[in-house]
Amino acid sequence: MKTIAYLDKKMNLDNKGQSSAELILIIGGLIIIILFIGNYVTNITSTTQNKLKTVITKERNFLINKI
Repeated sequence: MKTIAYLDKKMNLDNKGQSSAELILIIGGLIIIILFIGNYVTNITSTTQNKLKTVITKERNFLINKI
């Protein structure tokens, strides 16, 4: 009887460890997804800023040369 109770207790501890491991994997996956999204948004922002800067510079030079 003690052996069965010991095994039940040990299996219960193993289940707690498994749920902790699953939570760690889920949180790690979410962090990786957030980092990829942040990198993507940063690239879009940088590209947009560079293109806008180019357009403003061209228009400024056009207006200065027109005068």
